[in-house]
Amino acid sequence: MKDPARQEYTRVKVEGILDLTKLSEEYELAPEELVEFHNKYCSLQELLTLSLPKYVEYIYIPSHKFKIRDHKLLKSASLELPVHSSEKIYGVIIKFQPKDLQIHYKIRVKRTASYVEFVKEKTYVNNQEIDKIIEQLFEKAEQVLYPLQIAVGKYGSLDKVVNHEQITNRWKKDSFPKLKEYYQSEITDQILQQMDVAYTDLNLRKDLFDRNIFYKLFFLPIYKGYPQFLKKDFLQIYFSGLSQEVGYETEFALSREYTRGDKIALKITGSEEENLFNKNNPKGQIHLLYKLHKETKEIFSITGYCSTFEKNTEYRIDFQLYEQ
Repeated sequence: MKDPARQEYTRVKVEGILDLTKLSEEYELAPEELVEFHNKYCSLQELLTLSLPKYVEYIYIPSHKFKIRDHKLLKSASLELPVHSSEKIYGVIIKFQPKDLQIHYKIRVKRTASYVEFVKEKTYVNNQEIDKIIEQLFEKAEQVLYPLQIAVGKYGSLDKVVNHEQITNRWKKDSFPKLKEYYQSEITDQILQQMDVAYTDLNLRKDLFDRNIFYKLFFLPIYKGYPQFLKKDFLQIYFSGLSQEVGYETEFALSREYTRGDKIALKITGSEEENLFNKNNPKGQIHLLYKLHKETKEIFSITGYCSTFEKNTEYRIDFQLYEQ
C-alpha cells in the first residue's frame, strides 16, 4: 500500500551547498517553514538548522509548492526554431543618440514552413511623416523590398532572400526608372546607382540586412542550446552614425522561469570589446531582453539598447519591438 505521506512532499536534488534563503524564496516559503517541513520527513542525517549551512543531497518540499514552481519552470535549456505558420504585426521604435532621432513603423510578419515574409508600413521620423528629399528617396526605394521573403537558417539566422528575383524585377522595371526621372541631382544619382547594384542580387549584399538593426535583432541566432541556461558569445552591431561595427563580449542568459506574462525570457548583456583604439576610453554596453511565446517560441518582444563611445561622445541605439 502506498504511504500517504509520500503525497505530501517532493524530494528535490540540491546542487552544491544549500542556499536556504534562495530556495525558500523560490518555493514561496519562510526559511523556518521550509526547515520544519524538511525535518518532518527527512532521515536523521539530513536534518537541517536555520543557522548552519549544510550539504544535503535532497531537500523535502511540500508537493503543492513544488507543483506551483514546476509549472513556472522551463523544461529544457534549448530554444527550438519556430515551425508554426502564423501572421503577426509588430510595432518598432528605434532611437539614435546623440542625433536625438527616433523612427517608428509597423511591420507585418507572416511565417510559413519555407520562409518568413515581411511587409513594412510607412516610417515616421520623430513622430512626423518623412519630408526631406533624401529620406523620401530612401523610403520609396526601400518599399521595393516588400513583400520580402527570408529563408531562416538553422539557429534562426537570415539564410537567404527567397524572392530576390521578384524584387530585382520590381526595381529594374518600375521603381528605378521612376525614381531616376523624379529625383535628378548628383547626390540622388549616386544613391540610386548604389541601390541599383544592391537590388541586382540581394543575396550578394546580405550585409545590408546585417546593418539594419531590425533585421539584425530579429534574425539573431538565438535558437540553440544554453548549457546551465548560459552561453558566451560575440556580437557585432552596426552603428550608422559612425559607419562601423562595434563588437561586444556577451552573455546569453535563458531564464529558468517563465515571466509573469507566461513568456520565455532571454537576456543578452555584455561590454564592448577592447581594442587599440578604445583601450583607455569608456566602453559601450549591450542590454537586450527577448520575450518568446511559450508554445511556439516566436518572438513576442525585443527591448534594450547598445552603446559605444567616439571621442568621449556616447552613441546609443535604443530598440523596442512589440507584438500588437
